[in-house]
Amino acid sequence: MAVLVPSKPSDHSFSISNIISRFRSKRRTNSKSAAKKVQPVPPQDTRPPLIPSPLPLVLPEHQHTLPTLGWTTITFPQAHNPPPALSEGDHAPPLSSPHPLQSAYESLFTASQAFFALPDSQKIQWKHKLGSEEGWSSIPGEKEFITLRTLEYCPDMLRGPAKIYWDLIGTHLNSTLARISTSLHLPDDALTQFVGPCAIMQDQDKNKTATMLRLFRYEGWAPKVVAEPHSDLGLMSVVVGNVPGLEVWDGHAWFDVEREVLRSGKLGASLLVGRQLELLSNKRYGAGGHRVVSYGRPGNRIEDSGEPRYRFSIVFVLRAHEPVLVESEHLQSDVTGRWSEEMSGVSAGEMYEGIRGRHYNINIGVGERERQRRSIERKKGRGE
Repeated sequence: MAVLVPSKPSDHSFSISNIISRFRSKRRTNSKSAAKKVQPVPPQDTRPPLIPSPLPLVLPEHQHTLPTLGWTTITFPQAHNPPPALSEGDHAPPLSSPHPLQSAYESLFTASQAFFALPDSQKIQWKHKLGSEEGWSSIPGEKEFITLRTLEYCPDMLRGPAKIYWDLIGTHLNSTLARISTSLHLPDDALTQFVGPCAIMQDQDKNKTATMLRLFRYEGWAPKVVAEPHSDLGLMSVVVGNVPGLEVWDGHAWFDVEREVLRSGKLGASLLVGRQLELLSNKRYGAGGHRVVSYGRPGNRIEDSGEPRYRFSIVFVLRAHEPVLVESEHLQSDVTGRWSEEMSGVSAGEMYEGIRGRHYNINIGVGERERQRRSIERKKGRGE
């Protein structure tokens, strides 16, 4: 479903810490307004603050947005050139190489663009009985994408780049979850136990995990929302776009995070908290709301050629390994507090199905999407 959206430049410099200030200021303003309306005040969270535990590849000024807003920016170190002038006999220092993750996603972008350029008659052979959960899918006028779960069901041109990127980003998120465990005053493996084989792209279909790698091609020039607001359902997601389009919820408005990264001259990716991590952290890390927007036709002559314009993106969705049992007793500390509804002997797969049942799938056709949405609204109305 395409929703028209105006294209506007951001009115603040790229410092996500500024978003925190705006968010807190807005909350204070809302609190004053609510007091005038004599609305009930939600109970104050009296749990101790998170323990400082810096996240890898996240700038110091961006560390606090992940637990506060459910998203932050991964920033890759910039490559540096040698000094322009050297004395006779001096040796130029070697050029610094791009970060391995950066090189990996650039190679995967190249491969994905080649795949999507194929005629539909070739891409359709990669449709799968799991629908949007695996293989190639197309929603005319909106997007097409391919969901990769193993190397066995993966086009040849994508196998090498997908494997390299998956293994690198999977390892990175495993380290990130260890840091998050520390921030919650839990053992390092309290959350990493849910990663297991999901960190590596498996060779065979029989070893398939819940985790997935999605490659998107969004269509069109018109300013519109091409992926409506939602939060991902897994542990964490990482999004990289070849042109800006991802927007995240900053507490009261949509923040064009990818355009801000581009304006800053930096290279990076967006890291999002999913519903599973929200639950496993007892809501100390809330799921990050986001959407994808087309900002319209650029004004320069090169891109104004009338050729189709696409946004390509890579989305890695880390979901908890399904057989692992969730024991809330082992996921509680002074920082998390006690779970209001304790859980024991429930598999991560069962937990995921419970979460999925409360949300509709934005990566299916518009008609089926609306049917799912109405069904969920009826259940909520009945208190289910």
